[in-house]
Amino acid sequence: MKPITRDVLINALAKVKPETPRVMFEALSDKALDAEFRAVTAEYNE
Repeated sequence: MKPITRDVLINALAKVKPETPRVMFEALSDKALDAEFRAVTAEYNE
């Protein structure tokens, strides 16, 4: 399986959190972007 690219993470977060400007996600470090994605995933898995 191929790893998820940064663009895919940003696109997914932008769809889930449309109130957050896309540039905010683009400005995050890789580690922070991963943490944000994990938080959203955990929230939806509850």
